[in-house]
Amino acid sequence: MSKSFLLRLLTPDSSIFEDDVEAVIVPGEKGEFGVLGGHTKFITSLVPGILRYVQAGQTRRLAISGGFAEVYPEGVTVLADTLESSEEIDLERSEISRKEVLKALEKKGELDPQEIQHLEARLARAVNRIKAVKTANSSA
Repeated sequence: MSKSFLLRLLTPDSSIFEDDVEAVIVPGEKGEFGVLGGHTKFITSLVPGILRYVQAGQTRRLAISGGFAEVYPEGVTVLADTLESSEEIDLERSEISRKEVLKALEKKGELDPQEIQHLEARLARAVNRIKAVKTANSSA
């Protein structure tokens, strides 16, 4: 059994979670990475994806839109742009948003680079939210 460590999940608006966990898997800039207690120190940027942590043998999943993670031997601090549990996500609204963005991106040649970047970020958030709900439902 791995030793537990402190996981802190923060957004600009609030502290989402702060407690001991057994493991955490985070979508890093260079791919997913896992952390157990006693991990080597490092800092990395995060990309949209599914953050998972294990506490008391139960895995919890959250949609993360990006941010930064600081890993140190005693714990992990995640500073996220947004974090949402699957229970908080409106699947229908996310599907509508994804469709709207895909339709808007069909006219990519008429859009300026900043608009394209905004739409692509919005698409990544919508797809990530959909994935969070579907993976939570499939592993329930």
